[in-house]
Amino acid sequence: MILDLSSSRDLLLALLPELVLTAWSLVLLLLIAWRHRTAADLRLAGCVTLAALASTAGAVWWLWWHAARAAPTPLAAMIAVDDFRFVTDWLFLGAAALTVLLSFNYLEREQLLIPEYHALIVFATLGMMLMGGGDDLIVVFLGLELLSVSVYVLAGINRKSAAGAEAAFKYFLLGAFASSFLLYGIALVYGATGTTGLRAIAAQVGAGAGGGTMLAIGLALLLIGFGFKVAAVPFHMWVPDVYDGSPTPVTAYMASGVKAAAFAALFRVLGEAFSAVAAWHEIVWWLAVATMVVGNLIALAQRAVKRMLAYSSVAHAGYLLVAVAAGPGPGSAAFLFYLVAYTLMTLGAFALLAAKGRQGERDVLIDDLAGLATRHPWLAFALAVCMLSLLGFPGTAGFIGKWYILAAATSAGQGGLAAALVLTSVISAGYYLPVIMAMYMKPEPSAEAHVGMRLGRLGYAVVTVCVAGLLFFGVRPNRLLDLARTGGVAGPPAPEAIPAAPAVSAAHAPTAR
Repeated sequence: MILDLSSSRDLLLALLPELVLTAWSLVLLLLIAWRHRTAADLRLAGCVTLAALASTAGAVWWLWWHAARAAPTPLAAMIAVDDFRFVTDWLFLGAAALTVLLSFNYLEREQLLIPEYHALIVFATLGMMLMGGGDDLIVVFLGLELLSVSVYVLAGINRKSAAGAEAAFKYFLLGAFASSFLLYGIALVYGATGTTGLRAIAAQVGAGAGGGTMLAIGLALLLIGFGFKVAAVPFHMWVPDVYDGSPTPVTAYMASGVKAAAFAALFRVLGEAFSAVAAWHEIVWWLAVATMVVGNLIALAQRAVKRMLAYSSVAHAGYLLVAVAAGPGPGSAAFLFYLVAYTLMTLGAFALLAAKGRQGERDVLIDDLAGLATRHPWLAFALAVCMLSLLGFPGTAGFIGKWYILAAATSAGQGGLAAALVLTSVISAGYYLPVIMAMYMKPEPSAEAHVGMRLGRLGYAVVTVCVAGLLFFGVRPNRLLDLARTGGVAGPPAPEAIPAAPAVSAAHAPTAR
């Protein structure tokens, strides 16, 4: 299905998922204005949110099934119509749906009867979709701001928590600085090329008409702005306090969906607009190394589980930057595959942490998990799977994802990055394995240590989905890899760019749906 984006009808069709979600958000706001006092009202808002996310995913599937593509037009398109957008949209919607399911029991348990919470999730997800599908720097920026403003409020949604207020304030302050860097970079890129469309920028740069100091400074400012959003070192300083102070489902959402959206926008901008600029590869190379090393070393010193997972997310941002540095050709499939795996293992880990603690789970230490396998064997097994996948243990999706990132880096001639990824993954065993050792090799500190640990039925469903996905894609990654290959930013990667993992055969990408 070829869409002429200069036609209003076809443009609305291309924007169908975003329009569906926007319509649902208005319905949700009206519902919240009418019913916003009791736990039943909160549950109703959650159910409407799940319906909104499901119907939006159906709209994305409809465009994907009909192989929707944008026809070439003399005017630069502001929205992309490609498989990369569709795959990332499914990822954002899935992360939001799992967050909402996790939040049902959590919000009632913590007495956070605030149905606006679900409306903010919807608006943040809409911003993510604009970031992942934006083919113009202005659309990317608008999506980023819609996402950021919603998450600023979500971070401080617990108005009784001083730590939550601090988290929201720090996130807002540093996020505003990051947005200003990003916007100034967009302005300079526009001044150098005369356009904000990604493909038009690429044409100007490729023709040599957009070179010079102004473009270089603009690109540098863009990298600084995105560096804050993806929590790359040295722009990561907000992560531990914001993740630690926010309600745990919000932290899970930020560490998975929000970070995935920032990476999707970064990958598209660099891959489409600046693929002919060699300078950013070296910058991202150093950012990846610094992020992997610093994130893993600081995580080693953490005893609180939530802060350890926060620094772990910084380290994983470094792993994803390796795929970005490899470029849109070899790195595209590896990038999408690892993004899906990272989302599953992060959501699963934070969901299990939410079951353990109270009042934001800031005080849950690794030693507090001692003997969990005796009292709650399923929860201990699920958390062990998440930790092993984060580590990159064979048989999990985390291992397959790291394998494909390593393959992409080596095929792009980035052997040093591949070596750094392996070495820092070894370091990460120093803080992932103690969690498993505490659960299985240490006795319970008391008979009541884990008595109050419960997830609720919907929380169990979230953890089951995450664990099942990690184990399934750890032994059968072919389907997900095929989808990732077709979803490349710069067209499908070459078949030899990503070799198969040991003992796993990778099927060729399908040519028809």
